[in-house]
Amino acid sequence: MSAGGRLTALARTRITYTGEPYQFALEALKNARTPTPLPDSTGDQALLESQILSKLGDGGSWSAHPTGIANVRLSPGRPIVVHLDSHVELSQGGSCPVAWHALDRLLPYASTGIQVDGVLGLRIGAIRGRDLHLTLTETESRLIIRGVPGTTWEDYLDERWDDLVRLRAAALWRSPSFSDLERRDEQSHPLVRGAEKDIAWAGAGLLRRIALFHTSSSAYSTRSWISGSEWIFELDTRHGIRLDHDTLLARLTDPVWGMQLRVVKRHCTCDDPPLEHDWYMRQCTYELAHSDGPRCGLQFRFRWGRAAYGKDARKQLERLGADVGWLDRVLPGDTRGSRGEATP
Repeated sequence: MSAGGRLTALARTRITYTGEPYQFALEALKNARTPTPLPDSTGDQALLESQILSKLGDGGSWSAHPTGIANVRLSPGRPIVVHLDSHVELSQGGSCPVAWHALDRLLPYASTGIQVDGVLGLRIGAIRGRDLHLTLTETESRLIIRGVPGTTWEDYLDERWDDLVRLRAAALWRSPSFSDLERRDEQSHPLVRGAEKDIAWAGAGLLRRIALFHTSSSAYSTRSWISGSEWIFELDTRHGIRLDHDTLLARLTDPVWGMQLRVVKRHCTCDDPPLEHDWYMRQCTYELAHSDGPRCGLQFRFRWGRAAYGKDARKQLERLGADVGWLDRVLPGDTRGSRGEATP
């Protein structure tokens, strides 16, 4: 294969992981200073990236892509850029711009006692057009959230601030340093905050490979949450579609493009006898840990059957602008049996 052909193949593989436009992926590979196709982050940078994924991916909403993230863009020497979808539909009803929803989930505030919601220490570094520059206070971490054309971050921020004032809650993101409320929260919940830092390597690695949940899975619904030292992902595949967990797992553990992960426990039910009733669900569970030791890890629950929550998944996703080719793959034809809850 010629050098140009090899670079083209690498770019297409990279797109499978990041969702980047082809030309962007090609130029990023040409300009890379290291042979690592998708360099991972560490320390405070990993914590920032992980917290973004954690707060946006905890379910309860529908958007065109998992967690409302259309793609990420990685450039040598520049902050990671997280591209948002346009709108999100909430499970309790109603819809709003994903950009507004992101601020609601990410910006730190305290409403009762010393409990802080949002990302501890998250601060706004700058607003440039539809780019919101974020950082963790007292660190060198950087991340850009890019809204769709027409996004007005200033208006959303003012609206969010006014909402908290009406609720008599303390908005903390304008504090120039770590606020007393944030510091007290960290001291009061050492196990929770410690687990967030311990598992940051995994969350950051997944954010940088966010497109895999769209390109490499048979699931139409994906949601996640952190329990102790484990990050749990639940992926629902529609009844009548072949459950595919091998592709996602293989790409996550790929020695070149994947993360430093190994499968430590598996329970696959794909070859079990047929379910007695079609309203039952089947689940395959895989647990993954860091390749170098028993560090905090990931658990993937691949569920198959008539999904348990919500209704009219395809219609919701069509309204939100989901890719038709993807919909035809994960929710083809008649969708009367497609039911789901959470971020697809």
